[in-house]
Amino acid sequence: MNSVGLSLPAPVVQAALAGCDGPRLAAAVSRAGGLGTLTLCAPTLEVTRVRLARLRALTTRPVLLAFTGEWEKTGVLDLCIAAGHRHFQVFWWNGPRLVRRIHDQGGVALWQVGTQGQIDEALSHGADGLIVQGTRAGGPVRSPHTLDELVPSLRAQVGADFPLIAGGGLALREDVKHVLALGADAALLGTRFLLSQESQAPQAHKCRLLRAGNEQLILDTRLVGQWPCSPRRRLETRSLPDSPSLYGGEGLSSIHDLPSAAQIVRQLVP
Repeated sequence: MNSVGLSLPAPVVQAALAGCDGPRLAAAVSRAGGLGTLTLCAPTLEVTRVRLARLRALTTRPVLLAFTGEWEKTGVLDLCIAAGHRHFQVFWWNGPRLVRRIHDQGGVALWQVGTQGQIDEALSHGADGLIVQGTRAGGPVRSPHTLDELVPSLRAQVGADFPLIAGGGLALREDVKHVLALGADAALLGTRFLLSQESQAPQAHKCRLLRAGNEQLILDTRLVGQWPCSPRRRLETRSLPDSPSLYGGEGLSSIHDLPSAAQIVRQLVP
């Protein structure tokens, strides 16, 4: 993905995990040769400044900064650029207003998509690369298509050199090899990195997910939580509130341990 300034020794990208990622996890993935992601969801600009400083102290390698909030605070992008970051993830609701600002400041915008309509919108606004989500993803799921359906047709549409990252239900080295064979440049994994030592998810929630399997996951369509516009694939619970620390994709049944992020990257590299 040299066209967007990303040289990844390991074609592995850690998905945005809301408050469960953090500087330590993002830096560990990038140091291991993949691409870590830090969610920009801090309550104040000062907290964002501190988190970016900690991230930069942990690694000088590229990290993807994800704008996942309903509306980012004024000045967040400026802080990121000033801290030396150039790679950003946007979505269907904030991409149209952010991409031009990112480009104006010399940044790169990777836009998450799951349908042909979303793909067309992202390309029309000048997205520099696409993060393709399949139906087996954990957390918010807006795609009705499998990666086997989406990735080959999208690769044919955008050409050989356009960056494509594909994810949704991936957990094993064989999953990474499969999406690369479909035409993706890198594989996106969320649940696998949620269940890592560096993840900021509560230990009790990690243990619950490790004991569970795909049969305990539900697609929650209630209009609650931070993502009322999207169904969320999460662990079924009777009392716990909707929480990103209980989101899980359909690769959950293949995850049985809690290694470090670096160990995960090594396990995943074909």
